[in-house]
Amino acid sequence: MNISLLKNMVPLPDISAVKNVVFIGPHPDDIEIGAGGTVHKLISLGTKVTFVICTDGGCGSTDPNASIDDMINTRAEESKVAGQHQRVSAIRFLNFPDGGSYQVWDLAVKIAAILAEIRPDVVFCPDPNLPSETHPDHIRCGEAVKTAVMMAGNPLILKRNNIQFNKDFFVKTASATLAYYYTHRPNIYVSLTTTDKKAKMEAIRYHKSQFPGLESPEWMMITAYLEMREKAFGSLVNSEFAEAFFVMAPIHQHCFPEVLEF
Repeated sequence: MNISLLKNMVPLPDISAVKNVVFIGPHPDDIEIGAGGTVHKLISLGTKVTFVICTDGGCGSTDPNASIDDMINTRAEESKVAGQHQRVSAIRFLNFPDGGSYQVWDLAVKIAAILAEIRPDVVFCPDPNLPSETHPDHIRCGEAVKTAVMMAGNPLILKRNNIQFNKDFFVKTASATLAYYYTHRPNIYVSLTTTDKKAKMEAIRYHKSQFPGLESPEWMMITAYLEMREKAFGSLVNSEFAEAFFVMAPIHQHCFPEVLEF
């Protein structure tokens, strides 16, 4: 197969040129870690950005004496402060049980309802097929989002699942582009400025319950790791820093195995 010809026929979209985007995270802090620089860049360009947090974050501690209820409240507040710092338009909390039992389909229906309301150009979430991922919330989040994107693009599926939607939308536009962060198979790199990079690290730091002090070996290791990744990605697009995503336009999301070859 002529891959160059295929790319020209069904190209990957430019995710830095969109106007309405939803970032979905399994927990508070995942969006900032996985795509915080891109969040800052898009907002700086005038893009409307909405965060959706799937779980309540209640198990975000290794302290056996920690209160789950206290952790839920703390992490919600941290998300709000971090979102305000990034100038996010809105944050939606779905409050599925962090580390608990819930069904992917139920989560997908909740996400699809938000997508049907907001109608984003691009939806970001963790890659559900990351080989090294063992956290069930990350896997379920990615699976639910890819199902929700499909649901939100089909009015009869929305109707069958009792999800409200604007009928005029389906006359005017197509489904959303899907972009995975935390991925091992990037096909698009978003270049970042030093300002984007700084804003990302500041947003991560607002999740104080999850990250130790600035002088701790743990924080220094996290910082060094992210710096190394973003510089490596940046070198591929002639930029100091970049974040990497596996991206599928609507045409790539169904019966299109060649998308892996991009």
